[in-house]
Amino acid sequence: MAVVPDDSAVTLSRLIPQIILASKSPARKALLEDIGCQVIVRPTETDEYHGSKVGPQVVHALAKRKLDSYLSACPDPDLPVLAADTLVGFAGHLLGKSPDMDHARQHIRLLSDASHSVYSAFALYLPPSSGRPERILSGSDEAIVTFRSIDEDELERYLAAGDWRGAAGSYRIQGEAKSFIVGLSGDFATVVGLPIRLISAILSSPGCL
Repeated sequence: MAVVPDDSAVTLSRLIPQIILASKSPARKALLEDIGCQVIVRPTETDEYHGSKVGPQVVHALAKRKLDSYLSACPDPDLPVLAADTLVGFAGHLLGKSPDMDHARQHIRLLSDASHSVYSAFALYLPPSSGRPERILSGSDEAIVTFRSIDEDELERYLAAGDWRGAAGSYRIQGEAKSFIVGLSGDFATVVGLPIRLISAILSSPGCL
């Protein structure tokens, strides 16, 4: 996967050139490295239960829960720490990671020939600097993804390839499912798993740093 850096990405890598990523997601690590950040991966084990409730507030709460877990285990870090979470919303339900192929099959059948929301949220710890106390910034973003119609043969080939494993909604926009996608409204990085534009906008707002 390669992300073409835009102005917001350049801003983020300039403001936070080195960061601890409290996530084991290779896609999030790649997003940050593609825009020029030096990434130290230190994932945290956190309960990701969300109760299938709808709305960006759920994914926002999960991201903050992950950051809280990291800071409880590793208090007072010297570098910024970033946690994130991503869920897919469709027909009043949030779709997380599938525990098995049958669940993944259900997810893709739901998403076929329809549009759905992808919610990604972040929670960012900033250590004390330049006379400022430590701070935590957070937020969530939504992108709309549209799938074309997917027939059963395509679906079974996709499932057999295994790219659904560990992915919200059982797919990755940068993976095998990219051929299913016919429309995207919003930040590509939000669908990958990290709302880069939103984080950059918050950090570059007057008086933030």
